[in-house]
Amino acid sequence: MNADVLIIGSGAAGLTAALQLAQTKKVVVLAKGALSDGATAWAQGGIVGVVDKEHDSIDAHVADTLNAGAGLVVESTARYIAEESAQAIEWLVDQGVPFTEDKSGPMGLHLTREGGHSHRRIAHAADATGKAIHEVLLDKAKAHKNIQILEHW
Repeated sequence: MNADVLIIGSGAAGLTAALQLAQTKKVVVLAKGALSDGATAWAQGGIVGVVDKEHDSIDAHVADTLNAGAGLVVESTARYIAEESAQAIEWLVDQGVPFTEDKSGPMGLHLTREGGHSHRRIAHAADATGKAIHEVLLDKAKAHKNIQILEHW
């Protein structure tokens, strides 16, 4: 076996990294069990992001995160995630993740408000967001000529 990059883990993070790196490198992804065994598919609620620039802001997202985190959140990390969130959601949409739509919503998405959020900023695929994301990323990775996925490693 020969690869430029070895990724251990076939969840959303591993598959996203594989898809990005496979643009220029040969990638092997190792899954410890069956591809359907990972935790990503169990995530139900949605993915948070500042996509409604008219009614929401990075600062509001960071403030909500700090408040909900009760002193356990690193502000610079929360800010980085909030700043990159819209681009990450847009990338997932471009990959074909079937988020619940609302033609009048930002980016055409239906956004919900959950937990400690003061604005509607949760993009979701009904109530099975993790499953929808994982299936799309896995299909893309399986079809990519520069990605080899190995189960039970």
